[in-house]
Amino acid sequence: MKEFTKEIGQVAVDSGQLMVVDPCYLGRWVDNEFDAPSHPEESYASACEKTLSKEQAGELGNAFAVAFSSGFGDGVYPVIAHYKDYGTVEEPDVRIRKVEILLID
Repeated sequence: MKEFTKEIGQVAVDSGQLMVVDPCYLGRWVDNEFDAPSHPEESYASACEKTLSKEQAGELGNAFAVAFSSGFGDGVYPVIAHYKDYGTVEEPDVRIRKVEILLID
C-alpha cells in the first residue's frame, strides 16, 4: 500500500489558537468576547479558556470541536495531508489517513 504526504494548504492564525471542527457545526458557534463572563461551550471565550489552560488545548462541547494553542502564536502554518492507498493496483483507493499542522519547525 502506497503512502505519501502532500502540503494541501496553509492556515492563518490571528488569535494564537486553532480549532478543528466539522463545518456543519459552525451554526452552533457563538462569536463572543474573550472575557465573556457567561458563555456556552461552543464559543470563542470557551476556546480561549481551553487554549490558555495548562494543557493548551481541549474539547469544546460534546465533541463539537477541539481547540489548541498555535505554537508561538500568530502566523501562517502549513497543513500536510498523509495519504494511504487502501486499494489495489487495479482499483486504487487513496484516502487521507492523517492531517498535520506544522506549528513549530
